Amino acid sequence: MALSNYVRTRSRKNGGIRMLGLIERSEVATITSQGSTTEFTAITFEEGCCFSKYEFREDEAVYKESVSVSNGARVVTHELSFLLDKMGSESSVAVSAIAEAADEGLIAIVQTMNGDTFLVGYSQEFGKERPLRLASSDGTTGKQLSDGTSEVVTLTSTDVSKAKIFAGELDSLFVPA
Repeated sequence: MALSNYVRTRSRKNGGIRMLGLIERSEVATITSQGSTTEFTAITFEEGCCFSKYEFREDEAVYKESVSVSNGARVVTHELSFLLDKMGSESSVAVSAIAEAADEGLIAIVQTMNGDTFLVGYSQEFGKERPLRLASSDGTTGKQLSDGTSEVVTLTSTDVSKAKIFAGELDSLFVPA
């Protein structure tokens, strides 16, 4: 593959995640890609399935990709972390559901503050074989009355390519099929 040009743009470059959705990989029937395979354009679900939306505190979610090479093999590590308000019964239920679903594997839809939307836990090369899994969930009550209480959930996966853009209709992903 030949090198491609990179031209700096004048578009926004703000950090952060605006919206996050998770789904069990078994609930995804097919994912359609554009001819060039640089972006995905549609997701078809098993009957009655859709992404679950996870709300988090403002500026408390991050998606990172790390590319490394070992013994000539390129590996991409995908890491998605988000903070749930208050360590308590609601977050406990959410974390337990994520942990159970992560045994099967998860696929995420992540929209950034710049409007880019990534499909994470699915790749052109491996399909649904290398999904996101629960790496950790750290809850805290805080020590002092002025400390916050929260749960930080971290999901990770590894494959051989960076996450691709999802260019399809987002609203339809959160409505049962």
